[in-house]
Amino acid sequence: MAAQAPPMSAEKPPRLSLGLPVYNGERFLAACLESILGQTWGDFEVIACDNASTDGTAAMLAAYADRDSRIRIHRAGENRGAAANFNWTFELARGELFKWCAADDVLQPTFLAKCVAALDSQPDAVLAWSGALDIDDDGRVLREIYDNRHPMRFDAATPAARFHELVCWDHSCIAVFGVVRTPAMRRTSLIGPYVGSDRTFLAELGLQGRLVRIGDDLLLHREHAGRSVNEIADLRRRTVWFDSKARGPAFPHWRLLREYVRAVNASGLPPAERSRCLMGVARWVKWRAWRQLLGDVSYNVRSKS
Repeated sequence: MAAQAPPMSAEKPPRLSLGLPVYNGERFLAACLESILGQTWGDFEVIACDNASTDGTAAMLAAYADRDSRIRIHRAGENRGAAANFNWTFELARGELFKWCAADDVLQPTFLAKCVAALDSQPDAVLAWSGALDIDDDGRVLREIYDNRHPMRFDAATPAARFHELVCWDHSCIAVFGVVRTPAMRRTSLIGPYVGSDRTFLAELGLQGRLVRIGDDLLLHREHAGRSVNEIADLRRRTVWFDSKARGPAFPHWRLLREYVRAVNASGLPPAERSRCLMGVARWVKWRAWRQLLGDVSYNVRSKS
């Protein structure tokens, strides 16, 4: 049974804020909202930020807001890019905990309850996340998400060990849709206007504390043709999806390298621990990224010729 909505008041904000950035999401939005409102843990608000949709998204959000007072709607006058819309939901949040919700994904009923319980029981954790299953347009399970069984140590004891795992593994970044402590999020750069900024965001969290995975597969991740990664396969061309004002050459892997180094230097960790973290960045370049860094250069040289 879904939890009843507690009364909303200015004096007592909800414990958890759910940020729902959406653009032209009417096809899957109802399933997403139904799964949110069907959670067994109900002390939350939904901050829906409509990035100037041109389909029926606005009307659908209004209908659900009339049904449940926990839903708050904000609409942009123009499409500002995905990064700005994601961050807008966080800027409006009031809870001590926060979670981004993708408008095409579905949560199993106990997702929030189990993630919140994990954070409550582990004070040194900054994020709790769940395993995920890929589903198709009709909600049928296709498979486990590709890294679901990888032995990633995002919950390692030291910042350097966590950072190494978050940087060097080619992981899905599905943990970005976990439940996060709001103060820890405020110490990150959130979602930047560049490809791969979700990786930087998770790495910045890992520098602060442990990322713990609960045992169940409670996130149903929608795999469909309209996802940005499917519509725009090339990372350099996908930059405009994150930042609608992006112009000129794009060097996404060089930007990611720069952001990793910036995150370590801004972490406030002791010098020895920062050095170990930077060694992780060097391993990332050596093991995997050097080809991608060269690819950025060659792509932009070819595009000029």
